[in-house]
Amino acid sequence: MIFNRKKFIKSIGALSLLTTVNSTKAFSQVAKSEEFNFTSLPYLQNFTTDYITIFSTFNKPCFACLELIDQKGNIQETIYQTNDGMRNANSDLFKFKVSHKDQNFKYRVVAKEILKFQAYKIEYGKTIQSDIFETKLPLAKGKTIELLILNDIHEYQPSYSDLYKASTLARKDLVILNGDCLHHVDTKEDIIHKLNKPVATAFGATTPFILNRGNHETRGPFARDFKAYFEYPMDKFYQAFTMGSLYVILLDSGEDKPDNHEVYGGTTDYDGYRSEQKEWLSKMLLSEERKKAKHTVIITHIPWIHSDDWHGTKHNYASFHELANKHKVDAVISGHTHKYGFHVPNKEHNYYVIIGGSPKVGERTFVEITADKTSITLNLKNEDGRLINSFTKN
Repeated sequence: MIFNRKKFIKSIGALSLLTTVNSTKAFSQVAKSEEFNFTSLPYLQNFTTDYITIFSTFNKPCFACLELIDQKGNIQETIYQTNDGMRNANSDLFKFKVSHKDQNFKYRVVAKEILKFQAYKIEYGKTIQSDIFETKLPLAKGKTIELLILNDIHEYQPSYSDLYKASTLARKDLVILNGDCLHHVDTKEDIIHKLNKPVATAFGATTPFILNRGNHETRGPFARDFKAYFEYPMDKFYQAFTMGSLYVILLDSGEDKPDNHEVYGGTTDYDGYRSEQKEWLSKMLLSEERKKAKHTVIITHIPWIHSDDWHGTKHNYASFHELANKHKVDAVISGHTHKYGFHVPNKEHNYYVIIGGSPKVGERTFVEITADKTSITLNLKNEDGRLINSFTKN
């Protein structure tokens, strides 16, 4: 199992580096001459009980806003990204915070290219606008909720659409991308063109998604700017929230190698980071919010059990397994190994361990979760929608 994953990563490494360098140069050259435009469809982030954040990215600096549209096509409200009295401008990245009022809504993004931005003079160029999109928010209000979980896409962009369509969930209230969507993060173009653009096209313009960081998203010179293109509560990759009767915990499993490994050059402290999460997790599992939930799942990229014996795996186990066992979570869902697994509770762990499959066509999988006031059902499915295994708990 370890050999197969390492062989896959090695095979893509050299090609990915060459592709990234060439595509970055090409993007920079084209950007100077191409017309002002979106670099991706808008995409939805950080759904809360009151708000949803909608991101939009462009190929040139601009001034953008979001328009809420009624059923007749009229503009109901115009929303800007505003900080300290200033509307975001002369930027290629915008985040619009929308009060959803427990309802789905229609929206579009409008932007004006900025040709000159000086202290006393601003000149605008071309104006563009997106199509009108209608959101599909998780507004279950205690009824049945549905989650779709994908893992280890590794830049094979058709997988977002393929797996989303293969799922038979009726609504797909939330999609969680459980790590290693990218090989590594060298430039913002990696995030936009290899991740956000295909995700937004497949579902992200209407359905909120969460990128749960994998070890490959920690790598590369732009990895430390990764968060700018997503929104996380507390500005942390790890988080916990309730959807209907389900309590969802997302952990950031960090890197698979020890912090003193030569490839990191002294720039990482994932052991300390996992210890930080351990302290936080112990509080979340005792929280009133968790006590009110019927069921609890943990979603984390590296599986700490039924996996390899690398340092990251063992330190994740030391950090989180005892807590998961003690507080009787229902399931821990991971990826990383590129080989799917479905492990029922036993003497070593009293929770289900679900591991998603490979990025390769023919070996891809996805996880579906359906939960209501009485039960939770989890399905591990093949890329063509065939059931591999499942469990239901009351």
